[in-house]
Amino acid sequence: MNALYNRYAATLRRIESLTSLRKMVALPPESDISPRQWNALDQALHAAAEKLKRPFNQHIKTLLQANPGDIRTKRKLYAILGETELRLTKAYKFFDMYADILSQRLMPGLGSLLAGCDMLAQDALYRNHPALYLVEPPLVHVDPHFGASIARQDVRLPDGTANPMAMIQIPYTRILEKWNLTSILHEAGHEVMVRLGMVNLWPQIVGEVLKRRGISPEIQHLFGMWMSEIGPDFWTFGCSGIASAGGIRELLTLPPAMMTKISETDPHPPPWLRVLLNFEWCRQVWGKGIWDEWEEEWMSLYPVKDLPEKQAHLLQTCRKCLPAVSQAMLNTRLRVLSGQPMTVLFDLENLHPARLKPIALGAKSGRLNLRGLRPSAQLAVFRLVKEYQYLPPEKLDKVMGEWLKKLKHFVND
Repeated sequence: MNALYNRYAATLRRIESLTSLRKMVALPPESDISPRQWNALDQALHAAAEKLKRPFNQHIKTLLQANPGDIRTKRKLYAILGETELRLTKAYKFFDMYADILSQRLMPGLGSLLAGCDMLAQDALYRNHPALYLVEPPLVHVDPHFGASIARQDVRLPDGTANPMAMIQIPYTRILEKWNLTSILHEAGHEVMVRLGMVNLWPQIVGEVLKRRGISPEIQHLFGMWMSEIGPDFWTFGCSGIASAGGIRELLTLPPAMMTKISETDPHPPPWLRVLLNFEWCRQVWGKGIWDEWEEEWMSLYPVKDLPEKQAHLLQTCRKCLPAVSQAMLNTRLRVLSGQPMTVLFDLENLHPARLKPIALGAKSGRLNLRGLRPSAQLAVFRLVKEYQYLPPEKLDKVMGEWLKKLKHFVND
């Protein structure tokens, strides 16, 4: 029976070790996740351990009290050990995934930057609505792949565990071009759209607007499908203004054939159209601006007149819909917001480039005063610094690196 007891004790230790992630990773203060994030993660790990431990101990105890020397009892005991090992392996997939993600923060050059990225995600998420304050702060990590993505809170992970907090993945290159960290805001926007019940509502709203304007069912269908990405794009714009338009203009620079491709199944709008929609939001909120120059350049870089006639006509027709789509998203009064438009959750007036440009100009003299601006709005200032070349890219990257490290200490109003 000694071998059996040793196996039992070893299995029990492995179960209890599920709760040791915080101690094992031992993140330094400058790159550690927040107490609220640890609390959400610890609760999930303790729940997983308890789910294994309680029936395991109960079954073992019952069998040992029966007749531990009987061969049939031993077989049942070893069967329970084996089944528990399989369940434990599954639980450790969740443990290992978070261990890998958190271990990125042990890298001196990366950890504190990711802590700042968490604050950007948190700022994008926590707007003035009760449904949003119930969401745990997101966790940002890097990945070598091309695009950004999110595993939303409460979705089932591959091992079957409910994700305790949103995990936002960004390509490592975003850390190298920090003015394009608007990707984080977009991914947070996916969480928001679900929490506010907008995933199905935006397609209905936009579909009705286009239908009233006599737009074909084909284009209504396309915009309805695209709203799953346009919604988070709009959220990014509301949080960061011109940083959204300038960022998407850079991030969606792809081969010409990909820029104008229309798919019947891809929820992402053609990049050509998606960028123009951001310019349209800027125009409707602030009038004339640098986005007009961007749009003129964009149209000359990707002339749709050179495309096959049917594709060119479809794209041009979709483009003519952008003002109506923009107006609907900016002005539609929503029940979830007590009859107010979604813009009530943002401060678009303080994001006005005319207000932020004097702040950005301070970068030239080394007196960049970002006080009073939310982190997402600060991204808009850095976009202006970049666009007007107030600092060379290398210097701007250095300044933004220091800024990200300090963001960990930012507290939302």
